[in-house]
Amino acid sequence: MQNLEPWLGEKWWVSPFNFIGDVRRNFRIPDEVIFHDVTLRDGEQTPCVVFTMNDKIEIAKALDEIGVQRIEGGMPIVSEEDLNAIKGMVKEGLKARIFGFSRLVKDDIDAVIRSDAEGVICEGPVGIPKLKQLGWKMEEVFERILTIVDYAKDHGLITIFFGVDSTRADLNFLVSLLTRLDRETKVDGFALADTYGCTTPEGFGYMVRTIVNNVRKPLEVHTHNDFGLAVITTIYGILNGARVAHVSVNGIGERCGNAALEEVALALRLLYGIPVKIKFEKLYELSKLIEKLSGIKLASNKPVVGEHAFTRESGISVAGWVKYHLGSEAYLPEFVGNTHKIMLGKKSGRHSIEWKLKQLNLEASDEEISKILKYVKDSSIAKKSCINDEEFINIYRKVKGQIN
Repeated sequence: MQNLEPWLGEKWWVSPFNFIGDVRRNFRIPDEVIFHDVTLRDGEQTPCVVFTMNDKIEIAKALDEIGVQRIEGGMPIVSEEDLNAIKGMVKEGLKARIFGFSRLVKDDIDAVIRSDAEGVICEGPVGIPKLKQLGWKMEEVFERILTIVDYAKDHGLITIFFGVDSTRADLNFLVSLLTRLDRETKVDGFALADTYGCTTPEGFGYMVRTIVNNVRKPLEVHTHNDFGLAVITTIYGILNGARVAHVSVNGIGERCGNAALEEVALALRLLYGIPVKIKFEKLYELSKLIEKLSGIKLASNKPVVGEHAFTRESGISVAGWVKYHLGSEAYLPEFVGNTHKIMLGKKSGRHSIEWKLKQLNLEASDEEISKILKYVKDSSIAKKSCINDEEFINIYRKVKGQIN
């Protein structure tokens, strides 16, 4: 199928409403979105997740292979192993730029320098609750940031100021602070963080747009999923002028996690038509690597990379799907490296049985298929679950008279 329209491709068919002029009128569509992956830092902050140095290097190589442009390798001040892990990533000669993470503390920056990282994400509080928690006054924030940011820059680091709790800041204060940093420091860019996942996409878009209109340096967005909105909030940040999306594979991260790399990348590319330099066919493979090394099991129906994201049991669904796959899904699983599956159970129909027989290189007459289907339904009801291949083969053999 020739790709004549932005909503239609060989392996996808999304809604044309997404591309109507009135819908997109106020979007600030970037030429390209930069992906800054935080799996190795924010992802590892998921309770009980520990990545070894070898794990981190393996993950960094996989992220680089998939096309991620920036990798946040960890917080070198935390441990010598974290510092050495970043050193190891740098030695791999990856195309992706390797960043460290730090507080507004000179020792933290020194650790990043020793790690050989190319850049640093330097966090400081800007939200009113966070300032109250730390006992900081608004007027002292600038001076604290100025000293550390310029120290990092003077030591050759790409330096991004990361505003913790940006979405609970006083907007006038935030604009004033970032405007001063933009003009009076050597900072390379700003990351606006919805640290506690408590803004609406619209509110986040408004904040990003306001900052974009007041500073010259590029903006980055970092969101959390406490209300289940991390992905769309990140997208609203991009649509309102941010150019870098902070993401995490499988959405792992503190509390409810971060914006999922696979969901953000796919939505930007297929739903919004925004150029994304990600190898989509490797998303499933990358997801499985993180699932294995983190020990965090994904929900089977997780979008894009879930084990059953493209699985069907309902006979009605299967009957339509076998005729034309894109009539029953917005994109084909092979686009993201996943696969179709059909489960047999209470809700199955003849098409499901025929598909499974073909998959297992088995043959049956129309009458036998009807009998197999009845056995499958009855067995599924008794089991209160689906039928696996071994159980299906036993049913097949029983119908064929090969076993009692």
